[in-house]
Amino acid sequence: MTKAVGTDIPKLGLNIANFARLRNTGYVYVDKTKFVHDILSGPHPFLFLSRPRRFGKTLLVSTLENAAAGRKELFSGLEIDRLRGDADWPRSHVLRISMSAFGDDPASLDLNLATSLQLFAEVRGFTIKERNSAASLTQIIEILHNNYADIPIVTQSIRTKDGIVADRGEIIVLIDEYDAPIINNLTDLTSLKVATRTLHGFYNALESCEDMIDRVFITGITKFSQLSVFSAMNNLMDISFESEYATICGFTSDEITTYYSPHLDAALSEFQDADKFGPHFTYELLKKRIVDYYDGYSWNGNDSVFNPFSFQYFLFKQIFDNYWINSGGTNFLNQMNISDDIFTKVFKGKSQFSGSVDVQDAGKTDPIALMLQAGYLTVRKRPVSGKLSSLCLAVPNKEVSMTIVRNFIETRVIPSISHDNDNFTPERCREFCSLFCQLQFFRAEELLQSFLTAIPYTLHLEKESFYHLFLLTIFKICNFTTLPERKIAQGIIDLVISSPEHGNMVTEMKYAKSDNTSTDSPVVSDSPLGTVISAKDDRQLDSCIKAAFRQIIKQEYLLPYVGNPTPVHAVAVAVCGRDHVRIRSLPAEELLQRSQEFLRFEEDRED
Repeated sequence: MTKAVGTDIPKLGLNIANFARLRNTGYVYVDKTKFVHDILSGPHPFLFLSRPRRFGKTLLVSTLENAAAGRKELFSGLEIDRLRGDADWPRSHVLRISMSAFGDDPASLDLNLATSLQLFAEVRGFTIKERNSAASLTQIIEILHNNYADIPIVTQSIRTKDGIVADRGEIIVLIDEYDAPIINNLTDLTSLKVATRTLHGFYNALESCEDMIDRVFITGITKFSQLSVFSAMNNLMDISFESEYATICGFTSDEITTYYSPHLDAALSEFQDADKFGPHFTYELLKKRIVDYYDGYSWNGNDSVFNPFSFQYFLFKQIFDNYWINSGGTNFLNQMNISDDIFTKVFKGKSQFSGSVDVQDAGKTDPIALMLQAGYLTVRKRPVSGKLSSLCLAVPNKEVSMTIVRNFIETRVIPSISHDNDNFTPERCREFCSLFCQLQFFRAEELLQSFLTAIPYTLHLEKESFYHLFLLTIFKICNFTTLPERKIAQGIIDLVISSPEHGNMVTEMKYAKSDNTSTDSPVVSDSPLGTVISAKDDRQLDSCIKAAFRQIIKQEYLLPYVGNPTPVHAVAVAVCGRDHVRIRSLPAEELLQRSQEFLRFEEDRED
């Protein structure tokens, strides 16, 4: 059970994207105001920033809104306060629009957007006559431009007129999640056309007001270059891959140490409890786990950041989990037109990207560019020239990697074999799971091997994680109790399968590539299949089994389970190529008694 966080520890601003609320009510705020200062005073007045969902774009926009409105009191002690010194904070009119607030129905997008603009005018004491969004936007900007000193400033955090007026004729337009109506309708071409038409007219109107606007800042997940926000606003600078803005969203390693030190200490204390990782679990181990799971996002190939959403939820729950994906990321992944070839390329770590990073057409999205902008890929290396036409991409971290593989298995692999292959049926899957829990592995081997050979060759991925998650998926679809990737002090258990009748199966999987070119004399395996394999592959299976048992011993995977009345077995699963499977099991007590035998095996291999 998660411990209560002490009252002396600053509160975690989970799902809070209101800058004033964070600052006024004692929540942690990671200081990104240097970037706010640069955006409001830099040489480029019209900027666009692409970042994945849940990465802090809305909080950044809220911070910009309050800074542009001159609310100096909220920024005391922050970097922008130091940069501005004793200078007066200019007060400007800020038109802030969040496209994600208008629902998923593109038919009502124009009306909802126009209604929002009318409300913006009403709370400032003037009215607009237009009823469509493009004309309403134009009229509002014209009125603000011509009457800036007579119209009060009303920010999102102040719902009534505060009597403060702009001290200069500047108008700043902030558009958050500009592409939300497109993202919400990627798979519905009819709705997509309606949303695109509305946005095209609206952004054309914004471009026509360019001379009356001092600053424009637009955020989104994707860059649909065919939308007029990019084609019409020729001066709109894309800072998404600029090194100076690489850490504008997300948390750097230094930032999590600086701002979340007490929360990390609380998590460490929780994990050091005897019923979890134990007292020998160190801060370094904790930090490494957090890095593996939530770090790794980069837009310049050099500076990396943590996913702020997942990192904060980890601190709150004190459990390693896929928080970002579970908040809706899988739905977005399913909307992408990702081919099996791209999946395979990503999994093999060879996602070399060549081409524009822009998603050219909302109706014909480039899946690689979309995966990059949406946060499923990250820039591992950028050419010395700095060009975006040839980037080395990779999956950023374990949270994303495991989710993509699992999604691939559940949406591509399983459906590809479940309808047209008698070897892979719900009945056979349940039989396999029951045999596995009963430790009847010869027949279980036969079934698992038939499952694997039923997978189309093009969908096989030569990665241990693929077979690990395939095994997990079988148990999941049969509603068996599973605990994947159980974290303990010394490592991560691949899979724990629990059965009321048969106890806990602490399972470790190992994979080896098949040596199809071996000239060794073939042997017949000892499974009921009597499968003929090369002597080298047979030795590889045996080596994988011993390596799995050795890892269970060395990493103390059995420690949380031994001493309980429930039976505990260590299970080693070995896969060689796509045609050979071996499963072996030992009772926990026997494996521990034979530990030196398996550790000597490791020493023999090293010799």
